[in-house]
Amino acid sequence: MGFRGETPVLAALCLQRDVRVGKLWYCPDGFVCDLSDQSLVSAFCVFMKEEMKKHHICAMVTDPLIIEKINGIEQDSSAVDTLLQGGFVKNKDKDFYVVQPAITIISPLKDETEASFLPKCEKGVRHGLKAAADGLLYAESYDGTELARHPEKLDEFFEVMTETSDRTAFIQRDKQYYKTMITALGRYGTMDFVYCDQKKRGEYCKKLSEEKKALQARLTEAESEEKKNKKSISEIKKELDSISNILTRNQKADQELKDAYGDCVPGKLCLAVAITSRFGKTAICLYGGTRNLLRNTLRPTHYLNWLRICKSMESGIEDHDLGRVTGDVFDEANPLHGLAKYKMSYHGQVTEYVGDLYLICDRFRFMLFRKLLPSVKKIKTTLLRNLIKNRTVRRSKKEA
Repeated sequence: MGFRGETPVLAALCLQRDVRVGKLWYCPDGFVCDLSDQSLVSAFCVFMKEEMKKHHICAMVTDPLIIEKINGIEQDSSAVDTLLQGGFVKNKDKDFYVVQPAITIISPLKDETEASFLPKCEKGVRHGLKAAADGLLYAESYDGTELARHPEKLDEFFEVMTETSDRTAFIQRDKQYYKTMITALGRYGTMDFVYCDQKKRGEYCKKLSEEKKALQARLTEAESEEKKNKKSISEIKKELDSISNILTRNQKADQELKDAYGDCVPGKLCLAVAITSRFGKTAICLYGGTRNLLRNTLRPTHYLNWLRICKSMESGIEDHDLGRVTGDVFDEANPLHGLAKYKMSYHGQVTEYVGDLYLICDRFRFMLFRKLLPSVKKIKTTLLRNLIKNRTVRRSKKEA
């Protein structure tokens, strides 16, 4: 904390990390103060360097929420100049980062409603929501305080995240990690679950089949009349087409479930899960996953992300952060280009922050860390992906 007299003027959270060649301090999302106050920032830098020497810290890393570009258009990022003048060094390698990438996708929600925001999303989003509605998907939500009373939900969450990990080869955390996170977030964190209910879906399709028969009878009658009402016939055909499409989609879903479970299809199946934090005017999509089953048929991912956005609107959120991405998101050669494009379909803006800034105390040890970290990350990722691959093979053999 920093004070002028008894008035607090600066606050910083520092997390310590052992990086083998030394110790590192990380100040997430920057420290809080008036960045235009050069004397305050400089005093902070001098103080932190002295503290780092005392505790044998090689450097402090921070990644302030100072925006450089939105959708490729330069923004006023002059606030970073005060940090550079105070002694921070800017990371110029956009592919290197200590904790999180500099680029994220943000959906701006200020003054938006569901009715005003949905038309701004791409057509695929609306199509996905229609598919989810056809399958009567529904959601359950629990915050960090409520989840303790429903421990079975954590098992469902972990199961879906594991299946997602097997499919995409992202690094899966253990179950306790997710529990610790949502518990720590308390009422500021939400764990969402998207479900498909077989009984409700079956009753719905039965009702639609009866409506279809009645419409077909009306259509036959209308077409046999001497004075045909072309408008009425057209409306009946349109309604018939809509019902037929819904029934076809659900028949496809039934076949997928039968292929997966045979005659033992679960009555209620969790298809997608997510953890979202909401604090102040910002929401952050921390984790999300979907099963392979019904992923393209009923589009639970679209339903899940629309649910998160709607909750953010209800909470007065202005910036809905869909999550960080690495590399050039506009480059089709980027492995994450598809993911970034999907996030952008929710009227998401590609937001690029200034990235990592370093306050260096021991240049030699920090240089070693910079050189070693990419190799360590690569080895760790390879090992974990092989673990995921082996786990998937074992699971496939077990199911067979």
